Amino acid sequence: MYGSLNASNFDIGISGSDRGINGFSLSIGDYYRVPAQEIIVIERSIPYEETSVVYFLAQHSHKTPHYIMNLRLRGMSWWDISLHLGLNPRTLYIIDSRRHLGPPYGKAYGYQRLNDSDIIELVNIRFLSSYHGISVDDVIDRRSRGQQYMHIDDEYRMKKYNHQIQQRVHDRENQQLQIQQRVNDRQNQQLQMQQRVNDRQNQQLQMQQRVNDRQNQQTQIQQRVENRGNKQPQIQQTKNREEQNKNQKSRDNKQDRGNKNRDDNR
Repeated sequence: MYGSLNASNFDIGISGSDRGINGFSLSIGDYYRVPAQEIIVIERSIPYEETSVVYFLAQHSHKTPHYIMNLRLRGMSWWDISLHLGLNPRTLYIIDSRRHLGPPYGKAYGYQRLNDSDIIELVNIRFLSSYHGISVDDVIDRRSRGQQYMHIDDEYRMKKYNHQIQQRVHDRENQQLQIQQRVNDRQNQQLQMQQRVNDRQNQQLQMQQRVNDRQNQQTQIQQRVENRGNKQPQIQQTKNREEQNKNQKSRDNKQDRGNKNRDDNR
């Protein structure tokens, strides 16, 4: 982000690993988007707690960290380095504290010349507050209890790590719930499809039943027609027999009357 150091400065025998660098320095590298190897080179030349000052000034002045480190190695104070970079140290290092108004934290103190320890303190408090998303007053409170920068950073990095782990667990549980929900939705869809198939089959069975009922009705009607057709010859035969019986009875009566007349004539 601010330019890499020369390769010759990096020849420190660690093959680009993170060995020998503490968590606080790694956090600085992560915050300013610079490789850990570059942080290691800086810290081999100046105290680790001043590393954040180097990158803070590099960010505001658009100079390389190597350039600013060399100014410091010449023996210049951080106040004078700020002026040399064209920055206003009276306003550059002010932090927004609501509970700590005394030196070096109060805004009124920004109009006085700050010594190196004050500037290192203010820059590191600003860095820890911004990087971990906590108030500057929380950092100042911990510093007033004697906590070192790296210990404060370790504590909040561990909280952040635990939160990330917890978030991953929560995300994984949500993913599993979503997967289970998709499985349930698919099963419900399959059940609905099966229900539609069953309903369609039931409709087809009902339609077939109606067809069968209609065919049965037609068969019964045809049977009645056939039965009625079969009864007509029988009726006619009955009529014929009745007519024959009637004629026979009439002949018998005539014959009886004739016999009686003959008997009377005798």
